[in-house]
Amino acid sequence: MGKSPKKTLGDLLVRSLAEVRGGLGGQAGKLTMKTVEIPDPPRFDAKAVHALRDRLGLSQGLFAKLLGVSRKLVEAWETGTRTPSAMACRLLDAIGRSPSLFVRRHRRVA
Repeated sequence: MGKSPKKTLGDLLVRSLAEVRGGLGGQAGKLTMKTVEIPDPPRFDAKAVHALRDRLGLSQGLFAKLLGVSRKLVEAWETGTRTPSAMACRLLDAIGRSPSLFVRRHRRVA
């Protein structure tokens, strides 16, 4: 008894289209439809960016490194000359919700 042949993308598409055709024709069977809504990220103004960085206790340079941006960009966000992109806002929001996932504190032993 051999292995069943590996299914290709084409096989999957044909099977999926057959399910749709069957569902539209009133045939019983599984037809799944999902709707996913992705809310807009919260906006971060200059004050919110600075408050988050301050809460984390990071310099602009370390905060920039955490975010994968330049220190100059963090400075521009905090002065209000630029605003974070939607993607940056999603990351800032995630960091604000769970800072320990992004920043670990180490205690110094004297």
